[in-house]
Amino acid sequence: MKKREIIAAVWPDTHIQDIPEKCETIFLLGATISNVGDRVRLFPSKKVWIDVDFVEGLEKNKAAIKFLKDKGAYGIITTKLSLVKECERVGMPAILRFFALDSHAVRSGLHHLLHIKNIEILPAAVLPKLVSTLKSVNPDLFIIAAGLISSAYEVENLFESGVDAVSIGGELKKVWKEFHKIPF
Repeated sequence: MKKREIIAAVWPDTHIQDIPEKCETIFLLGATISNVGDRVRLFPSKKVWIDVDFVEGLEKNKAAIKFLKDKGAYGIITTKLSLVKECERVGMPAILRFFALDSHAVRSGLHHLLHIKNIEILPAAVLPKLVSTLKSVNPDLFIIAAGLISSAYEVENLFESGVDAVSIGGELKKVWKEFHKIPF
């Protein structure tokens, strides 16, 4: 992942043609244990991160990390800190997904920031308020905003607030066109 990147959040109902060719990173947010390898192979020239929590039929443990790595995953997304640590142990990049639902959730999650490199926070709208706090705990933290992003204006505001990248699902095609000011 790189700074100011728009990442494609791909659900099972996402139309592959809606993913821009120049989009380098895919967050695969839905698969089954039997089709996850096929879903990864849909994106041969991209870095595919798999959300282990959304792979139906797959137990969320060390064996799952190895299984997904063998299926071609570039990295793992999860809400479980133990799986992030397991990824680091086997040399696989990981993103901790975090829901900033209220101030209590944010305060209780701050201590995890010392142990991770990448975090995805939902909903994106809360991040302008949180970036300085998150970076004060871990200045090297790579912050990804996700959830309810629907315009290039929102993307630019997130980047200006210090967010490193954004992950967009349903509105990807529209936002990509607006942000890059190019025909799709």
